[in-house]
Formats: sequence, structure tokens, C-alpha cells
Amino acid sequence: MRFTVDRRGATSLTDQLKAQIRHQILSGRLAAGTRLPPVRTLAGFLRVNRNTVARAYAELEAEGVLDARPGRGTFVVWTPPQPQASRALAAQIDRLLATASAAGLDLDDLVPMLALRATRRRGMGRPRLGFVECNPVDLAYFARLVRESVDVPVATILLADLTPHPENVDLLATTFFHVEEVRRRCAEVEVVGLMALPDFRTLDEVAHLPRTSRVGLVCATAEGVRSKARSLEAVGLGTPRLATATLDDPGSLASLLERSDVILAAPRVLERIKEAIPASVRVIPFASVLSDGAVALLHERIAAWRLRQLRASA
Repeated sequence: MRFTVDRRGATSLTDQLKAQIRHQILSGRLAAGTRLPPVRTLAGFLRVNRNTVARAYAELEAEGVLDARPGRGTFVVWTPPQPQASRALAAQIDRLLATASAAGLDLDDLVPMLALRATRRRGMGRPRLGFVECNPVDLAYFARLVRESVDVPVATILLADLTPHPENVDLLATTFFHVEEVRRRCAEVEVVGLMALPDFRTLDEVAHLPRTSRVGLVCATAEGVRSKARSLEAVGLGTPRLATATLDDPGSLASLLERSDVILAAPRVLERIKEAIPASVRVIPFASVLSDGAVALLHERIAAWRLRQLRASA
């Protein structure tokens, strides 16, 4: 298996990888039943983000080309057309390339045009994704992470404003804290639960703090406190060394800031409290990130939605 990517090309890295996998199947280099490299291995070889490879695998699985088997790996399941059909298609591709070259178009010009035409022909649009959170701070933060991970429109919805039939939404996503409630409220809409994990660089920094440090954790909500406190306990920072406060309790927050040597808070929360933090206090940003599995799941659900649209329009 030989895969390469061109970061300077007009085509996304994910689409480049998908095209190469399909080509190797068509050429007979990847037969049905062949096990593809693990996501981490191939991403390391190509020097790309693991999400790029996970997205390519998930989309090809939704299209019936690959099959991911938990604990075993990802396998080729698509059987290509007969050799005669492949030769006829290759001849048409050669003619297309020649026509494009005569018109002064190179491959970087041609591939996006093909992708656009194919999308229109299949009727595969982009699902409208609604992201739900319980407070404006976390909503804005996680919605930004989601937008950076997918290529579909993302609408933000506060949990308090969520209705059983959200307008202009095809899929809903939220963190695992709220997934059951969102599914209960919106029984007729597919809901994707995303795992948010603490940034492990922060945990490593906290693990090396002096044992005498008085550490304060500030979050937007009590749920955020519970989640991050569990992660901090895992690296040895429990009570009584750790004190907590939320933005909606100004009195406790002010007291916490005054008696702490170190303050941990998400970047968005730090923006709200930075003027109140004493100059002598050390500040450690404590952001959450979407897990690789969460991003891969989201891409898988988006690809599955597109496949359903394709089948419905066939």
C-alpha cells in the first residue's frame, strides 16, 4: 500500500486519501478482505492529523467500500467492476484529461470541478448540524471545535431553547453530559453524543505542581467542575488541595481567587475573570478537546446521512 498526500493541492487531504484507496482497489492492489493500516499508523506515516485518516475511513465505510470491525481493524469490502468496465472508464478518464489539458486546466483545477459535479449529480448535500449546550460559554467554545472538525453548517442551540423539532436542522450533536436529555426532547432527530476530554498537556503541568500549591478550578457550570475535577483527581490533585467555583456564584469565586496559588480555567472562562485574578497567582489554561473518536463518529454520521440522501434520490 502506497499512499501520499499533497498539502499544496486544491483537493482536501481526506479526499486525496479516499481517491487513492479507491484507485488501489480498482487496480487490484487492494483486494476485498485486505486490512488497511490503523488510523494512527497511517496518519503517522503521512504526517497528517489522525482525524484526516479517520474521516476518510468513515466516509468510505458509509459508501460501502470499507468495513470497520471493532477490535480487528478496517477491511476492504468493495468488489470493483469487471476489467472491461475498468478499461472503458480509464479510456474516458484519459480523454477527459486530454480535453482539460487542451483547455489549459491542470489536475488541481479538474478535481474540484469533478467533485462538485459528482455532488450535484448524486444530490448529496450537506446536512445542517445543530450543536446543543447548556450555557453560552461552553456552547460557543465547543461549537467552534465542531466547526473546525467538519465541513457542514453548524448552528448553535442553547439547551433551554431546544424544541422537539429544531428548525433547519438535520442532525444534532452535544456532549455526553446532555445527550440523553437532547434525545428525550428531540426523539425524531438523530443525536450524536460527543466525548469531550481535558487537554492532557494541562494535566501533565498540574501533575508537576508543588504539593503545597493551593489550586483553584473555575468553570462556567457545576457540570464542568465535576468533569474536570475527576480528571484532576486522576493525576493526584484531589481535596483538600483542590477548591472549585463557578461563574454564577460571585461570592465563592472571589474567595477562591484570593486564597489560591494556582488557577485552572478554560480559556473562555479566563477571559471573564482575568481582571479579578491577583497578579501573584499562577494561571493555567484548562481547555477541553473533542476526542479523536468523537470527531470520527461525527464524520461517520454525516457520511451516513449523505448516503441515505443518495439512496432516497435514486
